[in-house]
Amino acid sequence: MRDMNVPKLRPIEAFPFKDNLICLRDPQNYSDKLLLVPPDVFFICTFLDGEHSVLDIQTEYTRKFGNLLFSNKVEEIIDQLDSCLFLETERFYSAREEAVSGFKAARVRAASHAGTAYEAERESLLKQLEGSFSPPDGPGKPATEAVSNRLRAIIAPHIDLRRGGPCFAYSYAEVARESQATTFIILGICHTETRRRFVLTGKDFETPLGKAETDGDLLECLTEKCTHDFYLDEFAHRNEHSIEFQVLFLQYIFRGVREFRILPVLCSSLHSIINAEGSPLKSPMSDPEVREFIEALKTVCSEKREQTCLIGGVDLSHIGQRFGHSLTLSRDLLDKIETEDRKMLQRVLDRDAEGFFELIRNERDGRNVCGVPAIYALLHAACAGNSRLLRYDQNADQQTQSVVSFASLALYA
Repeated sequence: MRDMNVPKLRPIEAFPFKDNLICLRDPQNYSDKLLLVPPDVFFICTFLDGEHSVLDIQTEYTRKFGNLLFSNKVEEIIDQLDSCLFLETERFYSAREEAVSGFKAARVRAASHAGTAYEAERESLLKQLEGSFSPPDGPGKPATEAVSNRLRAIIAPHIDLRRGGPCFAYSYAEVARESQATTFIILGICHTETRRRFVLTGKDFETPLGKAETDGDLLECLTEKCTHDFYLDEFAHRNEHSIEFQVLFLQYIFRGVREFRILPVLCSSLHSIINAEGSPLKSPMSDPEVREFIEALKTVCSEKREQTCLIGGVDLSHIGQRFGHSLTLSRDLLDKIETEDRKMLQRVLDRDAEGFFELIRNERDGRNVCGVPAIYALLHAACAGNSRLLRYDQNADQQTQSVVSFASLALYA
């Protein structure tokens, strides 16, 4: 058990909130608490590193602000953080073990964002999804019968439905019209740190619209081609939204039309490769884990070409104060981000996986493009012949002076 005299904060996300407050949240979702703290309390949090004692913190606080900080105030802050499971303590370790065991025992992956990122009640959710397709922002009502099976893959956002609904709809209108696939391989982004680059689960996904069955046979075909254990971080699926949102749109366009199955894959960070030289697949610095998984995925997609379609659930640039940038949003900045995004998306439209990764690496991912691993894997596995940009969009938040961009793309045989 860690000594509470030198408490240590877990990897907690912090971003600006209104009224000069800072919001603390657990990106790993062991805790669902949001804690709003003023700057002086946040300053104290920066010294909760397992090396500074309460007395050290008092000293640093007085040096910074010129005021005395009593030990009972520091202990009160520490207790509050511990109650939120934000510290590495016995309370957190016990809660983590319980959460992991519970998820492992569950037969399905339950909806985690119903009632927050989208409507929780079925009929309200159907209306919300219908609104995403409705003109003038949406593409119109999705087709009830596919006219071809030429679609190999789509890229869709994973921003919440209230902000990105129409952009989702453009991707899924194309699925409804151009895909006869029975299994959709969904490459979502994992927003938490994992031990493996890719994370599998065999659980079915449940939403307010019902249960989406995971294709166990296809999953077995994939895993038997791999030597690494890609189930190692399966718990990461529990609260990750990037696949859940794609399932909702699949359920919406296919309800009452036909059955489908999914193969859910979370893609974790490639930052250690981005910050090195070369390609994850093509250079002496290539990553054997990445190479093994992508080659296995590519083989499965080739063997099951008529039955499968790839989905990349990704967002693009993350710029602004919420993401660690000291800047003010302006029209010129948003235009510059769009220009850079479109330059990057051209590599995707050219189906140039290595060129796409090279661009990100040359930028040192300065725009925080969170979709990198999923896009890279999708481009290698899809083996597409042509492509189309369906929609590009940005969501700017004046409160946090931050912007997230996203797009809808289709890749065809």
